[in-house]
Amino acid sequence: MTTTNTNKLLVIYEGQQHWIPEAIAINDQLLRDAFTPLCAELANADIERKPGEPIHIIKKPGKKGTSSLDCLIVAPEEINPAVQMCYQMRQRQIITGIDWQNAAQLSVQIEEAIASGTEFSKELNQTLKSLRACTLTSSVIPEGF
Repeated sequence: MTTTNTNKLLVIYEGQQHWIPEAIAINDQLLRDAFTPLCAELANADIERKPGEPIHIIKKPGKKGTSSLDCLIVAPEEINPAVQMCYQMRQRQIITGIDWQNAAQLSVQIEEAIASGTEFSKELNQTLKSLRACTLTSSVIPEGF
């Protein structure tokens, strides 16, 4: 099988050479979009162009765990504390019942669960807002892979 490099430009990423269609290679954003499926950090990569030389894609160093996906991956699995307290109260009601005496003893725990649950909901809403603000990445695989 022979391949021709007509209307293609040479792009180098981490020492690997890739012949990319000129229509993609001449546009920095299209080039980033083409390589992003290989490595998510390339969405913000630097593109280095010098006349007569191949195009170089240089990954920018960044903070780990700052993307929405990274945050979701490292986030602990947990239940909203207010919902968890609600289940505990239902269980207690079934087993021992709840009257004014033991309800008063639980009031501090209930207030703490409400406060924690409110904070939990705020964080959850912030995560949702962050996910909605994410930019979509291309699923196009560059030619030559």
